[in-house]
Amino acid sequence: MTSTMTTEGAEEFAGDVVLADDIAGFPAPDPQTVSEVFLTGATGFLGAFLLRDLLRQGLVVHCLVRGADTAAARDRLTANLRALELLDDVDLDRVRVYTGDVTKPRLGLAEDTYAGLARRVGAVYHSAAKVNFLTLYKWLRKSTVEATHGILRFACAARATLHHVSTTGVFEPGADRPPRAELDPTGPPEALSLGYTKSKWVAEQLVLEASRRGVPVTIHRPGQVWGDSVTGACQPNDFVWRFIKGAVQVGLYPRRFRLEMNMVPVDYVSAAIVAASRLPEGTGGIYHQVSPRTLTSDEILRLLRGVGYELPEVSILRWMKAVAADLTNSMAPLLSILVESEKVEVARFADEATRDLLDGTGIVCPDIDDKVFGTYVAYFVRQGVLPAPGA
Repeated sequence: MTSTMTTEGAEEFAGDVVLADDIAGFPAPDPQTVSEVFLTGATGFLGAFLLRDLLRQGLVVHCLVRGADTAAARDRLTANLRALELLDDVDLDRVRVYTGDVTKPRLGLAEDTYAGLARRVGAVYHSAAKVNFLTLYKWLRKSTVEATHGILRFACAARATLHHVSTTGVFEPGADRPPRAELDPTGPPEALSLGYTKSKWVAEQLVLEASRRGVPVTIHRPGQVWGDSVTGACQPNDFVWRFIKGAVQVGLYPRRFRLEMNMVPVDYVSAAIVAASRLPEGTGGIYHQVSPRTLTSDEILRLLRGVGYELPEVSILRWMKAVAADLTNSMAPLLSILVESEKVEVARFADEATRDLLDGTGIVCPDIDDKVFGTYVAYFVRQGVLPAPGA
């Protein structure tokens, strides 16, 4: 998203992009022989789908989950799967839950537990992230940058391939440039508008340096992750869904709002990451999980009207005033981003390397058409996030 720059300059990141000396390379394991893996972020959105798809590969999945104890951590995991309507698709008998924290030494695990896990797993999937579009980089350093050091140390201890989930947000925003391909330069960090994307850029630099040292890694950059194209399960705190809910709450839609985002279904993102991670030729690559086309504000309005929401168009100023008048509106906390922004957009992305790798797997990105969008709305109605159209 394009907005006014924060006060963080290049010097803010100079010390943070230095990889710790104790992280050293090792030979990559054959992914097709790996039977046990380690996953962070399973209580998040993408992480829950990664858990499902890893289990579909017949793997044993060891999940790091925050919680007062193992029972509480497992309850958090189960509740997240249930909310995303994934619980019936997950074989919990092959899930091992550990209470821990990616920001702590040894991931918050006891020394013997840490060592025992390192002996068992052959791949590490790091999808945990603190997503906050309003927080400065310095407040995300620990949860993103320091955590990446910890995950890299664990991958080295396990001699396991690291599959690192980054974001296309590491590219400077702007749709006026050619599509950014997997190997195109990212940043610079001072040009990124959000503390979150800056922290992800720094974390990615650490992973790239680890790769140069011989640590086997893959980097995955999803676009804006939307719901499951089959069940409709979505995350309600996604920026675009907050925008949609905010419009439904006030019963109005902003005219000529310059919104253009690369929305990609979560089931495709997860399937693409897992498939790439299981192919020997996938190790060491950078992959984009993106949609072939962007979604504009006009298209979102057409989709909303198609499912039955009658939203009159008004000026952007009148719409923002209506949102600001209701502190319970889902967009009220994010109005500052819109006020500061010339427009809300992302760069355009290419994914040729990703599609070449997935050729023959049958994994392709579904289009977000009327049918898929209808499943998203139906899920949110079931969850009580949106009123039924016409209610």
